Amino acid sequence: MKPPIRPLAILTLLFLAWQASSSAQAVSSQPLNASVSDYGTTFIFSPPPICPKCLETELCFQSLSDGRYVPSVITVAPFKTQTDFSVLVNLIDSESPGSDRTTNFGNRFDFVARQQVLAKVGFTLVLAPRGTIFTRCVDGGRAGATAAPQYSWGRNLTAANFTWTGGIGTSAANPSSDYVGSFDYFRTLDKKGTAFFLGFQHEVTASLQTAGTEEGMIIPFRNGQIEIEAAQLDLNVSPQWQFQTRAIVNWGKIFSRR
Repeated sequence: MKPPIRPLAILTLLFLAWQASSSAQAVSSQPLNASVSDYGTTFIFSPPPICPKCLETELCFQSLSDGRYVPSVITVAPFKTQTDFSVLVNLIDSESPGSDRTTNFGNRFDFVARQQVLAKVGFTLVLAPRGTIFTRCVDGGRAGATAAPQYSWGRNLTAANFTWTGGIGTSAANPSSDYVGSFDYFRTLDKKGTAFFLGFQHEVTASLQTAGTEEGMIIPFRNGQIEIEAAQLDLNVSPQWQFQTRAIVNWGKIFSRR
């Protein structure tokens, strides 16, 4: 069951953390990614794909109202090009709308392919087709795409996701169309890459418009980072608080030939 306004963007974050090759040396200063789709510590997913030939994993704990969730993401970049592929699933979906708590494996898999189409003087543009398969309680699926621009200058970075998806086999739980516009601003605080971020999101689902804000921090470690976020969702309808903490690890160039 999807919490009210979690972003359709994948599982997610970004900013100046270290990535490593199999030799345990940093590959580049390219930031790690937030998740894509409904799971993400930030409202957006990071536009740049991960390093070519690399593998990246994400594991999150999320709290929203009476719900407790463990979203996870695995991202692979098997080619030399600026392209990667992500699979997202909620490992634990635990909710207690009444007196009893129900815990299940998540009921959807999200698939996202990111392709960098432009990179010039601090500006990056990524296009990402995406799809969703429901495995329980909801029929059909979803298909759509995200346009994700990013611009950085000095210690500052702004990124946005503009996502549209359409329902396949529509129902009350799988609307015919869904649009999400998300924006985040990041500011690096020190040479290690510690950063804070602020964000805004606007969603239109089945003619219902909702808006939310967020704030959080990114704490880097070797080959990865920890993200902490608090979000205020459905501000114009029925305000809710969301809390998340996420660990992202880049495992280096595991697809390189020895």
